[in-house]
Amino acid sequence: MTNLNWQPSEYHWVEDVRQLLLELARSCLGDVPKLPMHLAQKVRPTAEKATQLLDSARDRGLAESQWSQVQELAWTADVRTLFLELAQVYLSDLPQLPDNLSARSLSLSGRAQQLLEHPTAKDFHPQAAPPGSGKEPTGSDSASEDLPQPGQLLSQLKQSLRQHRHHSSKGDAAEWQQLLNLLDLAESLYQRLKE
Repeated sequence: MTNLNWQPSEYHWVEDVRQLLLELARSCLGDVPKLPMHLAQKVRPTAEKATQLLDSARDRGLAESQWSQVQELAWTADVRTLFLELAQVYLSDLPQLPDNLSARSLSLSGRAQQLLEHPTAKDFHPQAAPPGSGKEPTGSDSASEDLPQPGQLLSQLKQSLRQHRHHSSKGDAAEWQQLLNLLDLAESLYQRLKE
């Protein structure tokens, strides 16, 4: 299979979209889901960037049938689908957001976090230089090298909660979604502290 060959700039975009997805999910938590103007204005550019990345992969020899085997491309294709749907809603005379928009946004946000922590590109290591940090590891970090990264722990906790929710007799309770939303917010705040 041809190498994906994503550069750090692509992963910066993934982080930007992850933050956008979290905002989108939060805006849909009310009784009447809405798409705020500042988010609506980012819908089309996000879909276009996703299309460019997918076209670039196609040009490198990665056929659409192979995208599901590369986490970055599978995620990008799903992001493009969601944002194209939102663009159609935004242009509609009677805009109505999808019922499952919050859940889809949170799912894509979680996948983005996993993608940033375990990228396919061999030459990019977000643990060594998180997107936007411009920092290299220093000797003072050596004492904490054996400890798991907080971002990884939050992600593992979220995965564990999703599994418990799936097997719970109260899996459709609103509290599960609220708990997952709080974890997304914790991840978002932690990322800001790292920058």
